[in-house]
Formats: sequence, C-alpha cells, structure tokens
Amino acid sequence: MKKELVTSIKYKIAISLHRLLDSRKKDKSFSSIEEEGVNSYNEIALAVDVRKATVSDAFNAKSKSGPNSTTVIMIVESLGYTMLDFATIFDSISEADIVEFKKNQ
Repeated sequence: MKKELVTSIKYKIAISLHRLLDSRKKDKSFSSIEEEGVNSYNEIALAVDVRKATVSDAFNAKSKSGPNSTTVIMIVESLGYTMLDFATIFDSISEADIVEFKKNQ
C-alpha cells in the first residue's frame, strides 16, 4: 500500500510540474528576460542551484521516493507559480492521467 501511494504521489508531482512548465511556455505575460529564461530543465536547475539530473528526475518521476519538498517548492517558484497553483493541478490529476503519463514516457 505505501509503495503504491509513493508511486502515485511521485507521478502526480511529475505531471503537475510538466503542466506548469507547459503553461509557462505558452504564457506570454512573463515579460522580463530573467522570467523568460526559465523554460528548460537546465535553466530551472541553474535558477534553483540543483543538479539538472535532480530536476529531470522530478519531472520524470525517476527518483525512488519522489523529489523532496524543498526541491519541488524551488522548481515551482522558479517557474513563476505558487504552491497553490501546484496543489490545484496536483489535486486534479486522475489515475487515467498517471496511466497516460507512464505510457508516454
């Protein structure tokens, strides 16, 4: 049960991060050069001072127990969003979304 819950959580985190990044790339309201620059895993890693692999693992649900909360918060904020934005997306993700995400990896 715990393993299944952890797996579900890490996929929901990854899907939420993808949706925020996709939304950011489509959003034209980010006007400053600094804000426009955070659109890739490498740029996120540089902005939050973590390894690119750490960012990639968070976006692809690759770490065994999921990303730590500090990493998630820093990534979300580097994208210009709040944890409320993240939580809203996280809570909306269904099992069907998880299955689709796994299929597309």
